[in-house]
Amino acid sequence: MNPFFIMALQLDLDYAAELAPHEFERFASLIDPAWIDEALQQTGTVSLRRRRLPAERMVWLVIGLALFRNEPIWHIVQQLDLADGPTPGTPVPSAAVAGRERLGEAPMAWLFERTASCWSGRAVPESALFHGLRTFAVDGVVWSLPDTAENCNQFGKASNANSTGAWPQLRAAWLMDTYTHLVRAAEFGDYRTGELNFAKPLMHVVTDNSLTIFDRAYFSAAFLLDWQQTGQQRHWLMRAKTPLRHEVVHQLGPDDFLVRLPVSQQARKDRPELPSHWQARLIKCTVGGQPRQYLTSLCDAHRFPAREIAAHYTQRWEIELGFREIKQGMMRNTTTLRSKLPELVRQEVWGMLIAYNLLRHEIAQMADELQVPPQRLSFQWLALAITTALYHWPLQTPGTLPKRLAWLRQQGPAYLLPERRTRSYPRVVKQPRS
Repeated sequence: MNPFFIMALQLDLDYAAELAPHEFERFASLIDPAWIDEALQQTGTVSLRRRRLPAERMVWLVIGLALFRNEPIWHIVQQLDLADGPTPGTPVPSAAVAGRERLGEAPMAWLFERTASCWSGRAVPESALFHGLRTFAVDGVVWSLPDTAENCNQFGKASNANSTGAWPQLRAAWLMDTYTHLVRAAEFGDYRTGELNFAKPLMHVVTDNSLTIFDRAYFSAAFLLDWQQTGQQRHWLMRAKTPLRHEVVHQLGPDDFLVRLPVSQQARKDRPELPSHWQARLIKCTVGGQPRQYLTSLCDAHRFPAREIAAHYTQRWEIELGFREIKQGMMRNTTTLRSKLPELVRQEVWGMLIAYNLLRHEIAQMADELQVPPQRLSFQWLALAITTALYHWPLQTPGTLPKRLAWLRQQGPAYLLPERRTRSYPRVVKQPRS
């Protein structure tokens, strides 16, 4: 364990012991309260009746479910002082569940979009751009759900010809900034729906002057053409399938080609306006002694050298690391969500995304002050330190928590990781069980 982290955390806890009983405002100061009010107004969730667990505090309870994964819901209400009014004591657990049901999904979805658009809109260093393009990645992820009849009917289970999975599951596709690891957009729903269908709406969110990296599961002429034509300079990069049906139109360099690809009959039947063929750039190279092929819309060979494009594909792994940060870091290796009703499942997912972006936003600010990429800071230790701040720092005024987080940023060198090593152990296929 990092000794600098232990020293910094001990100082934090010693400081916390000297402070007054905690207030809800310390938690609420992390996100502009006006955004939460607007989320409730825009989605018609405002209630005239004043409750012990009002809607604005239920928003924070849903976020707290992700930040404090191992805590029961009633303890989160108590620890974060979410109950309003002069009545002493913590509301019964059923009151928190009823409050979540009153809140619904819509305010959390609206708040995620607002926070994600604002936090992702911050400029990144020139060194983080690929020849002037901001890099994103799209990939799918699956979450297991409590085994209730409602979740099974809404989301379905994994199945094959011989068996059905034990748990209902939710499938999602996310759009992530590979530099900051901020999740810019997400679509999710029935497990039986393919990733590609969830990824289609993401093309309306990605910014102009961007490069989005996909894996081979997203190879679709209609999808890729729509992605690059939705805005200005919206490029894509992906591994090419092998074998790949294509004709060479022009050789741009060694193992670098402009190619002509056929559009499938089924795609043209579904979309008659599609052309019979389309063009892309095909780059061939060797990685770790294995042949690799990449397809991309970056057809300008002078601006985008082939070797740099092939090397940049490794940025796709940043979204895999983001999934790991959530599942292993935030969720403590618990891959099953809490909620037993479909609307609360969707509400919980939005809360989880807001919580993750909140941590990543704080880490990005610390990285800016240290003038290092956000990936150089330990997500595991910083997430623990930030949640410790929320859990153990009882603060008297709303302005105190930002000051304490600013102080935490000054301890940034304690959380600095060494330069990332190249992969020393190749990915292998697991041997089947005997």
